[in-house]
Amino acid sequence: KGVIDCPDLPLNVSRSALQNDGFVQKISEYISKKVADKLTGMCKTDRESYEKYWDDISPFIKYGCIKDTKFAEKIGDYVLFKNLDGKYLTLKDCIEENKKETEEPENQAEEKKEDTASEENKDAQEKEPEKTVIFYVTDEVQQSQYINMFKEAGKDAVILKHNIDSAFITHIEREKEKENIHFQRIDADVTDSMKEEVSEEEKEAFQKTTDELVALFRKELGN
Repeated sequence: KGVIDCPDLPLNVSRSALQNDGFVQKISEYISKKVADKLTGMCKTDRESYEKYWDDISPFIKYGCIKDTKFAEKIGDYVLFKNLDGKYLTLKDCIEENKKETEEPENQAEEKKEDTASEENKDAQEKEPEKTVIFYVTDEVQQSQYINMFKEAGKDAVILKHNIDSAFITHIEREKEKENIHFQRIDADVTDSMKEEVSEEEKEAFQKTTDELVALFRKELGN
């Protein structure tokens, strides 16, 4: 908390007039710059304290990033995301972790494609930006089964349960459009690798049950 005094500001004016006042805008820009400098400096020199305060200040930082482009440019690399293990990661860290998780499956998929895809298709695939999907959790209790599934599969996700987070990740996706970064809720869909792990046997069992039910209904209707 603090007070900033400016002798050039008029006292008896409306709130709307102050919001459009040039001096107020300069003060606002100055405060944003000082806050961004202080936070980035803390993150660099005292990461432990920065992480300690992060949960309390993150909604305001994220709101500032959405509303103020200059502020976002200064602090964008120091916005933190808490993962399933309680570890704090920057967006860059999240992207690197994502690449590690998907590196092996992608290599296997590429080996299969080499046998069937033409050289022309390969060139087209190389030109396309690599898509990075960052999974996130909004409710650790309701989505606990998906969290356990991810942990068993050696995958990670970040926790985004504040009201501002929905708008914030949309903002990131828009700003990082060229980098093809996409946030996906952990229970929105199951990854292809997880589907493959449970596909064959469960599909056969499900199909068998379905066929039995259909036969039973037909028999009852026939009677």
